[in-house]
Amino acid sequence: MAKIDLAKRKWAEKMANAGTRWKAGVTDKRDAYKRGLELFAGVTAGNTLADNYKRGVDLVTAEDFQSAVRGKEEKWASRLVEAIKR
Repeated sequence: MAKIDLAKRKWAEKMANAGTRWKAGVTDKRDAYKRGLELFAGVTAGNTLADNYKRGVDLVTAEDFQSAVRGKEEKWASRLVEAIKR
């Protein structure tokens, strides 16, 4: 099996249940997101970006995320190959 084919298969397997992991990893992280912005920019962050982050996370379900990545291993692999060629 070619190495990229193995990587595609492994990516697809990893992403098969990614929705639940993604949702758990981003839910209730508004304050951590805000702290990260502050560390990055070296300023005290307002609430707008952090509130938008939370709103966006709240709008996307684990199932929505799962649906968005399902079957995308070919796209993932082709973008990886293109990035490697640059």
